[in-house]
Amino acid sequence: MSSLQKIYFLTVIILANFICPFCSTAQNIITNIDKKDILIGEQITYSLKIILPNAEYSVTLAVPDSIAHFEILDKQQNDTTDRNGTYSWQQKIVFTSFDSGSYPFPAFVYRINHLSTTSQPLSTDTFTVNVGYMPLDAGGKPRDITSVIDVPFFNILWVIGAVALLVFLIIIWLLYRYLNKKYKNPYATNAKTAYQLAMLALQNVKEANKTQSLTIKDYHTALATILKNYVGSISNQNILHNTSNQILQKLQAHQLKAETAAQTVEALQTGDAVKFAKYQASLLENEAALQYLQNTITEIHQSQQIKP
Repeated sequence: MSSLQKIYFLTVIILANFICPFCSTAQNIITNIDKKDILIGEQITYSLKIILPNAEYSVTLAVPDSIAHFEILDKQQNDTTDRNGTYSWQQKIVFTSFDSGSYPFPAFVYRINHLSTTSQPLSTDTFTVNVGYMPLDAGGKPRDITSVIDVPFFNILWVIGAVALLVFLIIIWLLYRYLNKKYKNPYATNAKTAYQLAMLALQNVKEANKTQSLTIKDYHTALATILKNYVGSISNQNILHNTSNQILQKLQAHQLKAETAAQTVEALQTGDAVKFAKYQASLLENEAALQYLQNTITEIHQSQQIKP
């Protein structure tokens, strides 16, 4: 073999070692598309798988960010080693379209790399995608356009609110009755009954005075209390702690006769003198004070009876 033949043979071997890896790998490309006919907005999954001899090989694939008439939704890329020891590179692309019609999906350019060597640009196959609308029901019957039907509106919240309001009003009414009964003036009583109680009390004091079972101070205290109880009962007030002057002011509303008013003043002043100044009233003064207050109560009672 001549020197020229040796050089030619060596060159062929080197070129074969350089080209064959890419030739062998280029034959192991698997592409798949799950559908080519879709409705508007329906998704398509396009996958590309390249079988490589080992992990020394890698793939570079250029996937554009946008394609005319198509929207790229997802791009997933991974490398795996199969059970038989072969190495594979995979790219999965999910896209859709919102334009009706038939559109070509372009080819992608990729390269197979081995260490520091890169193959010539290769490309995937192109295919056509048909994008359409939902098909019409050819067998369907035409229907007339009707007006909007009024639907009765019923809101359970209105019923709940009405019941709650009714319960609230009942509670308020019951509470009012309870408080009105609880805090009703205990001194308020029927005018006739108040007069009868006052006359009975005066009679008891008169009997006690005859038997001298009461001290002079207790005697006049009892007389003032009887008058206060009576006036408080007919006016629905508690005036037990009022002074004699305050009692006389309240009696002015009943327009007593001048003589009766003077007698009332005298009876109350005698009682104050006995209680506060230790005045020793005589038996006649005691009997006169009782009679004066009895006349006052009787006159007030009679004026209450003739009121319209």
